[in-house]
Amino acid sequence: MRLFRRARNTTREEVEREMRSLGWWYQHFELPNGIWTGDGNPPAYDPRDRWNAFEPYLPADLSGKTALDVGGNSGFFAIQMMLRGAKRVVLVEPFKEFTDQARFAADQFGVKLEIVNADVHTYCLTTEERFDYVLFLGLFYHLKYPGLVLDRLAEMTKERFVLQSHSVGPAGSELPELPELPEAESAIDDPHYPRLAFVEHRYKNDPTNWWVPNHEALPPLVRSAGLKIVARPSAEIIVADPDRQLGKVVYDKLVFPRYGKPGEAVYPEQVRLDPALWRQLNEPSDES
Repeated sequence: MRLFRRARNTTREEVEREMRSLGWWYQHFELPNGIWTGDGNPPAYDPRDRWNAFEPYLPADLSGKTALDVGGNSGFFAIQMMLRGAKRVVLVEPFKEFTDQARFAADQFGVKLEIVNADVHTYCLTTEERFDYVLFLGLFYHLKYPGLVLDRLAEMTKERFVLQSHSVGPAGSELPELPELPEAESAIDDPHYPRLAFVEHRYKNDPTNWWVPNHEALPPLVRSAGLKIVARPSAEIIVADPDRQLGKVVYDKLVFPRYGKPGEAVYPEQVRLDPALWRQLNEPSDES
């Protein structure tokens, strides 16, 4: 594991001032000098809980390996991959506010990330790169076309794939493999049958939420992308390896639709958070 090293000779006060100037932090984690990003109040979260759940399924030494972190936010997971010795980590994040934070955080840990400020749909559809490890964390339900991105990321994975997604519903015994229709028609009404709920407007006051899967939806989605599930550390996390090599088809031209919710920002070109939502997130919390 790589040791921390400071990239710049700055005081604790200067680091904290710069950290606060970058606005609200969704990922609440500790920098090498002991400063924590943001105040940690919801909807912010501590990414260590998620990391601790799946990191046992990653090699302790990633020397010579490459990794892709899509929807990487302010960089916690990408930085952890670098600290394990990965030779190259690419972080893809559509919102500039968060890529600015990721650059700052990587600098504090003394690691170099390749940061791509781009829509994840179009990134996956315009690169033929493949990576040893792919992290698809906290992003599935934020995508208008999540199945398309999942299929591309599966093809881009050489060794191991990690999916984490918000999911809902009663946690029952999942079906190892779904029976074929029409025999399964009666099963569709079962609350444990795999399903995605479409979000037309906002979910939890977030206009970037598009789909809400139930717990049972994640395994068949992963399997259908050509991956074999090797572990499920929690209801919302799946660790998988390439199983079926489905390959890809490369076309000369990509025409991608712009998309957006009524009255909200339009994507993929727009890559800044909604100004009103950003102001709301940056307002001091009563708990802070």
